[in-house]
Amino acid sequence: MDKTLCAVGAFFFRFRNGLFPLIYLLVALFVRPTYFVGNPKWDALATGVGLAIAAFGEAVRCLTIGLVYTIVRGGRNGRVYADHLVTEGIFAHTRNPMYLGNLLFALGFCLMYGSPWMYLVIFPFFLFVYVSIVHEEERFLREKFAEEYDEYVLRTNRFIPRLKGLAQTIRQHNFDLERVIAKEYGTLFVFFFGAYVLLIAKYRYLIGPVGILGRPDLLVLFSVPLFVLYGVARYLKKTDRI
Repeated sequence: MDKTLCAVGAFFFRFRNGLFPLIYLLVALFVRPTYFVGNPKWDALATGVGLAIAAFGEAVRCLTIGLVYTIVRGGRNGRVYADHLVTEGIFAHTRNPMYLGNLLFALGFCLMYGSPWMYLVIFPFFLFVYVSIVHEEERFLREKFAEEYDEYVLRTNRFIPRLKGLAQTIRQHNFDLERVIAKEYGTLFVFFFGAYVLLIAKYRYLIGPVGILGRPDLLVLFSVPLFVLYGVARYLKKTDRI
């Protein structure tokens, strides 16, 4: 079972960066939004909770990158790779803070969309993908770092963060905002723009162009600053200014 899961994880690891856009495109094409459990009042609550969960997931990612983040992004040649074991910062409290952030992000968006397909099929699929990737990464890390990694596993959970000492961890590291912008500007753009477009599309589909949903000019006004900020961040990164 572990070998099969690792093989699946190795496959998804190669394509994980394109996974979110692909799934969201398929959802937009084939899954219609609905009110959560068919009730508009419950839907408003679920949408607010979903937005908060997604925002918290993005905050976990930003905090992880801003404190200590020296991982080779994307592995090497499409495979899991690490030249050293990172156990500081948020990694001292959970072994997979970035994947935890991604799962919270996915769960939040699934709740906002409302369709039972999202939280009964799409989110479990994301969970399976990241669990399989983590198994493959753990196999690699255990083979390369042996006892050092085993000791790390004993004191740190796979996903659920250990909250004890978290405040001290945050205080003892300088938060690197430039590194967050350089590495996370794309995901931040997806969060803000994606959440806005998702909600606009959902409620226009369910109740039509009513109130703010009937104002496409507001979408333009909201979108332009986001695209400008995205462009500036990308320019700064590509020109090695951050």
